[in-house]
Order: sequence, then C-alpha cells, then structure tokens
Amino acid sequence: MIARHRSLLLLASLTLALSERSSDAGTSLVVDHIDIPQVDYEPAIYYDQGDPLPHLDFERIDWQRIVDRRHRRVVLESDYVRVEVLPEMGRVYSLIDKRTGHDALWKNDIARPGGANNPTGWWLWIGGIEYTLPGYEHGTTFAMPYTWKLLEDRPEQVSMSMATTEPLTGLIQSVRLTVHRGSAALETQIRIHNPSADTVQFAHWVNPMWAPGGENELTDNTEFIIPTANILIAERWQKNLGPSPQPWSASPLRYIRGWKAGDIMADRLTAGYYSAYSHDAEEGVVRVFDPVLNPGVDVWTYGFQPTGIPMGSGRPNKGYVEMWGGTSVLFPDETRPLPPGGSLAWTEWMYSYWGTKGMSAAAQVGAIRGSLDDGSLNIALSPALELPNVVIEVLVDGEAAVRDTTSLTPAKVLQRSYAIGTAGPLDDLSVAVRQGALQLLWFSLTGEN
Repeated sequence: MIARHRSLLLLASLTLALSERSSDAGTSLVVDHIDIPQVDYEPAIYYDQGDPLPHLDFERIDWQRIVDRRHRRVVLESDYVRVEVLPEMGRVYSLIDKRTGHDALWKNDIARPGGANNPTGWWLWIGGIEYTLPGYEHGTTFAMPYTWKLLEDRPEQVSMSMATTEPLTGLIQSVRLTVHRGSAALETQIRIHNPSADTVQFAHWVNPMWAPGGENELTDNTEFIIPTANILIAERWQKNLGPSPQPWSASPLRYIRGWKAGDIMADRLTAGYYSAYSHDAEEGVVRVFDPVLNPGVDVWTYGFQPTGIPMGSGRPNKGYVEMWGGTSVLFPDETRPLPPGGSLAWTEWMYSYWGTKGMSAAAQVGAIRGSLDDGSLNIALSPALELPNVVIEVLVDGEAAVRDTTSLTPAKVLQRSYAIGTAGPLDDLSVAVRQGALQLLWFSLTGEN
C-alpha cells in the first residue's frame, strides 16, 4: 500500500510539472481507418455449442487469398510520440518515436493466424501490443471484441479507453491509453475487475512485440535488459537455451546472438522496468511498471537470424522479441486470485530511448546509463519527459560528490561526465535524479558497470 501511494504521488507531481512547462505543440487525437492486409481467415472462424470462444478451422483457410481488412484506428500524438491504436481489437498497433521516425513495434506485412496453446487454439500474427487474460499462451482476449471511447482531447493530453469481458472467467479488462504534452511515452492504465460473486484465478500479461532499430526486425546486436539476478528456463527449452536457473549477468541470452527459439523467465525482479536495446541503431524501448503488482517477465524470441518467421508474404525477417510482463512470475500457467467484486489496477509507461549505449535504470522520467572510465563517471540520460530544475546527484560512500542542476527534454540526450575524486576502488557509488523532494531515478554503480 505504501509503494502504491508513493507511485501515485510521483505520477501526480510529474503530471503537474508537465502542465507547468511543456512543449508548445500540444497533443492531438484523430479517429480514422486503416486497411491492413491479411490472410482471409475470418470465414473459417466457428463456435461450438455452449462455448463462447471463437475457434478456427485451419483446413478451411485459403492461405493464398489476401484481403484488405479495414480497421478503426485512433491516433494519439504529442510532438515526440505517435501511438496508433486498433480499439476494436484492444491492440496498440504502432509506437512511433517522432525523433527518429522509427516504430518500436513489429508488424506483420500480411497478418495471418497460427496455432497457439490456449483455449481458442489459435492466435493472430499481426504485431503491436496485446493485453491478455486469463492466462495461457496469448490468453483469449486477443480474439474478443472490445468496446471503446474517447476520454480527453485537450492540448495537455489526449486519452481513450477500450474494454472487454473475458468469457471464461467473466473478468472485465479496461485499458486506458494517454499521451501527454511534452512526453515521449505512452501511459497505460490497466484495470482488471471481477464482477462475480466468486473468487477467480487469473493471470494478466502485457505482450509487446518489440523490434527497436527501425528495421521491423531485431538487429544483430540487440541486448535484453532485465533487472534480475537469475533467469528460469522451462524444461522444454533447456536444449536450446541452457540450464535453469542461470545467472543473468553472465548469460549469453542477454544478447540475441546467444539465442535459439524459446523463452526465459525472470526469477525475481529488483526494479520495475525491462528493455530491448539495439546497439546497431543506438536506440531501445522500455516498459516501466509497478513490480509488486507485475512481478513477471517472460521473454520469447525466434532466435538469432532465424528462418521461418511467420511473415504473411513469406519474406525473410529476423523476428522480434516478445517481452511479456505479468501479474504472475511463471508463464503461462501460474495464476493469482481475484476476490468477488475485487479489482487490480496499475499505471505503466512505454517509450523509446536513444543515444545511451544501453541502460542502467529506467523510470517514468526516462532511461539512463552510467559507466566508469579512468576516474570519471559518464552519464547518458534519454528523457521521456520535459522537466525543469532537475538535480543529478552522485553519492560516493554515502556522501554527495556531485550535485548538478539541469533541465530535461526528450528532444536531446543529456550527456554528463563527472570526475570522482577518490583513491582506490569504489565501495559504494550511486546516482540519483531528483526534482525537489521527488526521487525520479536511482541506480547503483560500483566497480565495473
């Protein structure tokens, strides 16, 4: 309860700071349509008697028949980010960093279905971000219709919501999407509500399909950044990915070059973020969240330079990384209870960052990396917000060695180098980013980073 209260205070304070000093461009909201080519699979959907889930008869699909499927689209935009939403599917389709013009989300060139280990028996390879209930692989809510509405259209912020009822559990999933003026992030508020008189077991997983670097595929020097000591690997993937558990700091799976197909899980998170970073393009994408309510991270890739990626056109593609974030630790079978009338709600942020050569920590304010070189501490901070009067504080063995006041803007990566005047090895070196009494970012950097 205390951690949640602090998170709400931080959100309110940063929102106030944004309204006091932000870009003159404001935000915009547009509702239109987009045509997405797909295999004509929908005539093969059927329902069994008494079963509320749509199933797919794969033998009835004409895989050569490609049609343009018209989707409703909502575009939320600031001067730093453009978010495209397919609201009737409950899916974020694009997360475009306007500073680079790159979309962090993978898209299939022709959407197509495939088999999946969930009660529907299938899934749709289309791309973007999906919000899944009640567990399993991709859940069932990817196939459910969503209701949606526009909530705000003001210069300071634009927002919309989309919601669906998961038919097996009766749980209601509501997703509110917001873009703020002066922000490069998509803010997402997720609420799971149990309207029934019974306790329901569930797992909620957010599945972003990331391909940072602007190539719509993973670049060869992509790093996966997860704040955990150890990773777990299910037995069926250990032949491809190695033993379980294994120390994350020494694992070859930290980079796509070390992968074959499969997935890994974080044993325990030490902070509320994870990221994929393309060292080829020097840009990454990060999800920031409450690690108490969302303790799970599951990572899936097709491996390094794979073949057989399900591009609808059949063209070669190096694939994407699914970096799932969940309300349970073990994917996909572990669940948690939601009591009668109960709800679980949280706010999270997703944004691109660049020019940092990786990441040491991330928060709502931005992503930062620190490195030590010949007695100097080098810091690169890629802001996600416009914020004035920010203090960068460097602590050496608990004492403040540096206090540097600056302002942040997503338009520019903040680069700083500080001489650390100590003899011998450092036992305790940490960096904090503050605005007034608020601590916005913190990480420890001792010895080799």
